[in-house]
Amino acid sequence: MQSKLSRLGLFLFLSVSVFGLEFTDYDSGRELSWDKLYPQGRIFPYSGFSPADVASNREAGFTLAGPSYGKGIEKLQEDCLASGIPFIYSLQPTVDGQLITMELLNSKEYQPDWAKIREAVTLQVKAAAEKYPQLAWWNIRPEELRYWRVKEYQYLQEVYQAIRTADPQKRPVWMYIPNHYSLEALKKYTAHMDIVGKGMYVNYSNQCLNRIWVRWSSENQISALAGNTLGKFSICVPEMFQDPPDGKRERIEARVRHDVYLALANGCRGVVIYSLAKRKNFSPEAHQTYFAAYKRIAKELTGETGLGQIFLFGERRQDLEGRVAPGSAMLTIQPIPGQQQEFSYTAAYMAEFLYRKARYLVLVNSAETETGYDLSGIPSDTILIDVFSAQPVPVNAEGTLHLTLSPLEVRMLKLEPRQ
Repeated sequence: MQSKLSRLGLFLFLSVSVFGLEFTDYDSGRELSWDKLYPQGRIFPYSGFSPADVASNREAGFTLAGPSYGKGIEKLQEDCLASGIPFIYSLQPTVDGQLITMELLNSKEYQPDWAKIREAVTLQVKAAAEKYPQLAWWNIRPEELRYWRVKEYQYLQEVYQAIRTADPQKRPVWMYIPNHYSLEALKKYTAHMDIVGKGMYVNYSNQCLNRIWVRWSSENQISALAGNTLGKFSICVPEMFQDPPDGKRERIEARVRHDVYLALANGCRGVVIYSLAKRKNFSPEAHQTYFAAYKRIAKELTGETGLGQIFLFGERRQDLEGRVAPGSAMLTIQPIPGQQQEFSYTAAYMAEFLYRKARYLVLVNSAETETGYDLSGIPSDTILIDVFSAQPVPVNAEGTLHLTLSPLEVRMLKLEPRQ
């Protein structure tokens, strides 16, 4: 009887209800440690391709490094070994003196010896895991393997299974997928990798002024994992490799914040920017502006009190009522080049999370104009706080609130019981 009463007391302590709205002390990652990267630990994954200085990136809030390309792969590995920073290991086997490349796989003369490929992958996995204790994720190379090419697709399957068998820690496996892939295409890959992360390059997709494309893109990644989610998750791969097509560098920060937070609100659980490298036809001014915007978000998301914990370990709810104000336009896109299929979305989107006795509302306006958004069902005995400004948000006596979201604005509100 005493144990039952103790459990009841614990439940009452963890669970608070205000006019029917629960404020449970929910945290699905409570048992995970702070010294490992998600999904094996609580650290929110925040990284970028081809980092120049992993140590300074870490000071800026980045929690992960890589992946990289060419000679940069070995440099990344050694830099992370010296500094102890978690990183993404690029795995590409050599068999009989030949590096397995896309060109080799598509050569008519080349007939893969799958047993030798699995053996080579196994040896590489074991050697890398022993040498690099901070290795966090595996990255399959070559990337962008096509499911309609028989040898490429089988190579993906063989390498994935070999990694999963050889790695005793079962670290997640990722292969970068091209920017334009649809939901049906993404479904071809979810059984053969643990992380789904295709490019989310809005500007590159000719959607610079129609950034609702991020919602289409991220929702497809989440939907592709439906029914196949054990240990698998989606990440956001936003762009940083060219000047904005309309030349408006002053809009970079708003666009970056919109893209990242909309992807996270839709279910992505990590960020890997493509890319941190300095490139031709990418002005130093634009590079600096992009990097500053991503560093600001890193500071918001990472760390023990970072907002990333909500996206990783909060429970998605739909208890509060939210809707775009009457008269707001729908946003329509044709996301895939050469196809006439259209998708329509409301201009603003809201995601609700329950996390540690509070409700968090993430609101993102994807329109290039102001959008009104109405909230209702807010209990009177609660307090609403703007997370980014830490200022209280007044709610009327009826428990409703009208917000005016500026173009591409991201708002985050915290609702909790009054003390």
